Amino acid sequence: MFAQKITYNYIIDTSNIETKQIMNLFENYIHSKPDSLYDNPYWNSKEKQQYKYFDFLESEFQPSLYMGFPVHVLSIKSKNSLYEIKAQFSFCQSDGTPYILCIANYYAKKEIKQYKLYNALLINRQDWLHTKIDLIDFYYPAYHLFDSLKAYALIDFAHNICKNLTVQPIPFEYYMADDYDEIQKLKGMDYYIGMGGEVKQTGQSNNYDKVYCSGMDENYFHEPYHLLIDPHYPNKHNWISEGMATWLGGSRGKSLNWHIKKTDEYLKKHPEINLNDLLTLKTIDEYTDYRYVLGGLIVKKIYEKGGWNLIKKFMNTGKSNENYYEAIETYLGVKKKDLNIYLRKQLEIESKQ
Repeated sequence: MFAQKITYNYIIDTSNIETKQIMNLFENYIHSKPDSLYDNPYWNSKEKQQYKYFDFLESEFQPSLYMGFPVHVLSIKSKNSLYEIKAQFSFCQSDGTPYILCIANYYAKKEIKQYKLYNALLINRQDWLHTKIDLIDFYYPAYHLFDSLKAYALIDFAHNICKNLTVQPIPFEYYMADDYDEIQKLKGMDYYIGMGGEVKQTGQSNNYDKVYCSGMDENYFHEPYHLLIDPHYPNKHNWISEGMATWLGGSRGKSLNWHIKKTDEYLKKHPEINLNDLLTLKTIDEYTDYRYVLGGLIVKKIYEKGGWNLIKKFMNTGKSNENYYEAIETYLGVKKKDLNIYLRKQLEIESKQ
């Protein structure tokens, strides 16, 4: 997209030897293809040994934080031999206005006489509370009262869904706060595109070893499903993935049934919407997405027809849109041309339960 250019704020003292070393370190890292997974020499050894995907910010954006945005280093400051690098990923649009993807923080300190980069998350979370139960490390702010019953509900869910889908459960970290901006700040994000607006329940996982959520306490199932199951069933359509997660864990803190009732009411007011082409549909509003609610309804119908064995077959039917429509016809007996009638009827039935 852009040349990965790096510039600096004028207040940074480039004559300071230590600061210059930090600048060189950061420049070398940005130019070292950090979106590629390998033993990067500019990152610290401990985190590389502990985490396969050691740069936690790399996957914050798609396809990667390092997709080519010019980087402007706003500040480099030190405290007790720990350096904080504050970097803005942005570019100037054709009309002269700035497009800012994010402002991210990295840390640097010496490892065997050479400076290396460190994740902000692992440093910042030292100010949070931590509770480990079974597979899960829970991290949360001091104001949060930890609920063990909800935590064990999540643990039971993790073990049960892995058993039902014949997957080995893995340990993971679970970060929760009231506001998702707190989570982003913990990761090292001072600003990110999309920040602001109404505070609402939000969740995300890195699909490897971390779940982040806001407003949903210890028993949020949607993203743990993605983390635990999706890597083992890669040959499925995105609507199956999100449908499964919503059927099992809801979306935006609301159950699948809540979204079904809302969608049923909405579609009755909009008979012109054609569900035969459901994959072209996006969102009803900022809380309800068609792929979550209709995908979840379809998964529910598959389960009711054939249990977990049929679900496992459905989750291995291919990634293309054609594959998805064919799978619905194969396992539910509903042709694409009949989806509008079928789904509207099922929404009405389910919304009464």
